[in-house]
Amino acid sequence: MRDRTTQSQPLRRHVRDEIQRRILSGESLPGERLPQQSLARKLGVGQGTVRESLLELEWLGLVDSTDGLGIFVGTLGASRLIEAYEVREYLEGLAARRACGRVSKSDITALRNIASEILALSSQGKVEEMGAADRAFHLQIVNLSRNKMLMRLAEGYHVLGMAVRASRDPKVVHEKSISVLLKRSIRTCRMKPRSWPANM
Repeated sequence: MRDRTTQSQPLRRHVRDEIQRRILSGESLPGERLPQQSLARKLGVGQGTVRESLLELEWLGLVDSTDGLGIFVGTLGASRLIEAYEVREYLEGLAARRACGRVSKSDITALRNIASEILALSSQGKVEEMGAADRAFHLQIVNLSRNKMLMRLAEGYHVLGMAVRASRDPKVVHEKSISVLLKRSIRTCRMKPRSWPANM
């Protein structure tokens, strides 16, 4: 029989994702109180599940807890976003260095294809699809690092980044993606890559 904690993980993830969706879509506004009892009733789950989900969202930086008052939707101001992107800069740099000695030619080709897809989607005005492709590109670099802790930390800053991603200049998204792949990954690599495409 599976552990009750293991069984509750998909439900908690679903609740967390739904609350996260409401925050990022603007349905739940910055500073708004998130009463656990009300959320539990609306989502049809126990208060314990809601509490655990809110704790995860607090770790991700989307909600703030105030002693004696409750949990509120966080204010994603410039300072918090800058902090998130500072962390992203270092973590993705580390991920890129680790990936250098682990990626194959097919991995690089796949990343190139995603970067091209981002530009194509932006020219078609498909903002949501472009954002998804952009996230996939950066997360794939992290995944190629083969470091589980990096993958977990990456989730936090990517969630915060979703709040402003749609407003980014599409050309900047594409250029930054290419830069990460073809410049920083190579120049900051501490070991010789095992396999790079011949045309790089």
